[in-house]
Amino acid sequence: MHAYPYTITISSEKGGVGKTTLATNLAIYLKAMREDLPVTLFSFDNHFTIDKMFELQKRAENTPDVHALLMGAKAEEIVQIGQYGVGYIRSSTELSDIHERFKGPMTLTRILAESGISGIVIIDTRPDLNILTQNALYAADRVLIPVKDLPSLDNCKHIFALFDQRGIDKKSLELIPCLIDSRIKFDGIFKDQKTLLRAIAGNRGYRCMDTYISKSPKVESLNTNPDGKIYPILTHARNTEVHSQFMEITRDVLRSVDAAEETRACLYHTWLLEKEAGKREPLIRST
Repeated sequence: MHAYPYTITISSEKGGVGKTTLATNLAIYLKAMREDLPVTLFSFDNHFTIDKMFELQKRAENTPDVHALLMGAKAEEIVQIGQYGVGYIRSSTELSDIHERFKGPMTLTRILAESGISGIVIIDTRPDLNILTQNALYAADRVLIPVKDLPSLDNCKHIFALFDQRGIDKKSLELIPCLIDSRIKFDGIFKDQKTLLRAIAGNRGYRCMDTYISKSPKVESLNTNPDGKIYPILTHARNTEVHSQFMEITRDVLRSVDAAEETRACLYHTWLLEKEAGKREPLIRST
């Protein structure tokens, strides 16, 4: 377990590619497969899916949320331990007023470095590249980019371009084919959706995860039901191919966590200390 969090950012400019499903269920699978590993999840989107999935009791007024984290509140005051043992920070509709505070590309990295949160942090972003999304990308030890079709694959170029502009190594960026419909078949060398997406991604120099996530009516039904609840794949769709795929994704993530000698947050905190001593150049280009 790291003294500083290992940060995973889920990002795509395209809506409807399965970002939040990936973020929330990955958190649950990580906790299930390694019970003693702290897992904390929060979102910059305003659909409150995380709250609906994890909250154990109805939200009281003035409950600290992700807005409070970004304004400097201490993590122990705002991280809630929710269902399945996952820590989460409540969502907020009031994030537009802090964009000015986040002009610096590494502001979120500093917040996470100083937060006292350990284990794994998963950040679910909005389907755009606003300044909060950019901060989440730069703070990440690993960025998972869901793609389900050519438009979502085309949008990836903007994330890669951001890293080029900032002079950041793109090895943290990784595509994952999502919502793959096995009924779709093609003639020729590319037999199906995932093969085609991987081939195009590879031709553009993008890395893809070895696994993918299938389209599943059963999984889709977990978000729409008479109870108005959101159920996890682990407990309500274990008989699906998606369950096996999430097991594989989770094992892959845990291997990368175990292999990380120093997380991004740790490196940034070390850099800050050395900067104060006048020993270091800027960690990231400002333009």
